[in-house]
Amino acid sequence: MSQKVREVLRLLSQKKSNTLLAEKAGLNLDEFLDIKNHILVLRRLFGDDDEMIVSAYHNLSKLEDTDNNALESSIDIEKGTATFKATVSEEPKSPEDIIRLLNIDTDEWKLSQYWNKQRSDGWFISALVSKKKHEESDYLEHLIKNWSPKPARITQLASSFDETLEDTAAVISLQDIHFGKEGNHSIADDFISTVVDLVSRAKRIANLDKVFYVVGGDLLNMDTFAGTTTSGTPVSNSQSAMDTYVEAFDALHWSIGYIKAHCRHLNVVYIPGNHDRLSSFHLAHALSKSYEDMNITWHVDYTERRVLKYGDNFFAFEHGDTNTKNSLLIYATENPSEWGSTKYRTLYTGHLHTKKKIEYITEDEKTGFSIKILPSLSRSDYWHYHNKFTGNKRAGVLDLHHPEKGLLCELISVLDK
Repeated sequence: MSQKVREVLRLLSQKKSNTLLAEKAGLNLDEFLDIKNHILVLRRLFGDDDEMIVSAYHNLSKLEDTDNNALESSIDIEKGTATFKATVSEEPKSPEDIIRLLNIDTDEWKLSQYWNKQRSDGWFISALVSKKKHEESDYLEHLIKNWSPKPARITQLASSFDETLEDTAAVISLQDIHFGKEGNHSIADDFISTVVDLVSRAKRIANLDKVFYVVGGDLLNMDTFAGTTTSGTPVSNSQSAMDTYVEAFDALHWSIGYIKAHCRHLNVVYIPGNHDRLSSFHLAHALSKSYEDMNITWHVDYTERRVLKYGDNFFAFEHGDTNTKNSLLIYATENPSEWGSTKYRTLYTGHLHTKKKIEYITEDEKTGFSIKILPSLSRSDYWHYHNKFTGNKRAGVLDLHHPEKGLLCELISVLDK
């Protein structure tokens, strides 16, 4: 029966006569209309969630097919409740008996009240059930069970490398995108144009041997279904958390394919932000399963500080929402091997939505340590306006590093307001 319901659901989008649709579904007209009418009622309750509709229809069918005499079943669409009534041959002695005798699907319904009364033909039972409110974990479980990933393959562009140019590593850290934030209606287009501009300019002056591409760091504006940050702080959003996730995933998925086509090896570096500490991890993990390429290294395990090397270059990454005054000591202590084997050390952060560079110079400049605070592509919302945090340039930055000479140049892509 579930397969028949799915087939009718699929055909309902076609603007054809019921007779023709019934024939396509392999059903007689009466059977098709019965299923269709049930679906139309259930759709008002469950929206476009086809799996929920199939499950609810199956539950009602089980009730009608039972050996008991089903007298009545009704659904209150506005309240999200349903009533099941039947005459049964045995006396129900517990709520569990009521659920069993009426075949109530406890995954979808919660038993609220029930009644039973003995009559000459058996026991008359009636149950009031309410639709369960699904938690975030339920939606995630449903998503995982129905996810059929199709890893993409990337074709390397032969024109990406020039023997007359030096091999370099590029660091692209576009933190603080804030997909879904109020005012960021065109942020996906701005993000894509920035990636194209930075990469196309970089490959004209150097071979991109490796790219360190930072994802996360307030990629999403909210972290909950309620539209708040991870800590529960309300923020101004222009769309739902689900739509925001999809928009961000699509943009990031595209960018990874584009960047990899122009470099030999891509390192995708996940850094959590204070707005999206959990959801950005889910996004980064999902991205790592969406590409099949031996020349992409995924650094997507959860860590709030990360260090990677390229030749004599020490690259550190974090979001920047915590204290950075002791960063030099922290990174030297936590990463002594990488620290001692490199000459040029840079910490890339975001969070402040502005460009800033702080340098710590010891007696030998080559053992210095730089903190580089990067700008954001995000527009200002009411909170930034209220606190007078306006006027910063919306921009993306790409740094080119030589394996032995350190930083070669900085490319900046500035957007119009």
